[in-house]
Amino acid sequence: MAMGSIKRFFYTYGVLLKDAIKTTSQLIYGVWKVSKLPHPIVTIFGGSRFAQENKYTRQAHELAHKLVERNISVITGGGPGIMQAASCGAMEVIKKNKSRARTLGITVSGLESEGINECIVDDYITTDFFFARKWLMINYSVAFAVFPGGFGTLEELSEVLTLMQTKKLASVPIVLIGSDYWKPLLDWWLGYAVKEKLIVEMEMKLLVVVDDIDQAVELLKHQCDECEKMDKKRIVK
Repeated sequence: MAMGSIKRFFYTYGVLLKDAIKTTSQLIYGVWKVSKLPHPIVTIFGGSRFAQENKYTRQAHELAHKLVERNISVITGGGPGIMQAASCGAMEVIKKNKSRARTLGITVSGLESEGINECIVDDYITTDFFFARKWLMINYSVAFAVFPGGFGTLEELSEVLTLMQTKKLASVPIVLIGSDYWKPLLDWWLGYAVKEKLIVEMEMKLLVVVDDIDQAVELLKHQCDECEKMDKKRIVK
């Protein structure tokens, strides 16, 4: 093997090993941070480009606020828009009650141009890869709320549905907030994807579309209560 080839070999595998070690350490730290959150945990997904006075960001703020009031922790993607609104809603309750932190933002390096989430100064994790971020956001949550968003939000929703479909994640209702946004997509899924047998209709029943935040809170709270009951049964056994 020529000297140039040897150098390329060690450089390539050195970079791969470095990335693997870094990602593993970030995941371990992330698991530790998530484990400090009181259970149950709900993850809130949504777009980063909404201004804070938008109706969806106001609803995200209200949703997170009401969940934390009910002793439910909230995880977000740690960015601006919907994520910031949810983080701020959760932090309001925490500061008011001087209680244990019940919110965590999990962001990705390189997204600084999106803006800063002012409500996760202390409670956040930064990963280098999207897959690590998603794994931490999804794996420890018992319920999910999804606000309107772009490709990232749609990809996160698809990831959760795929994990449920493949039995890697327990099948639970996913609350979609904003019928104006979600109905056209669901109509397409039902009218074309299900018809062509690309999606199983039963899986579509996991998606619950609401416009009322109190209804969303009740759905998410019910799911959290059900999971707690199951956990208690496991402990008894």
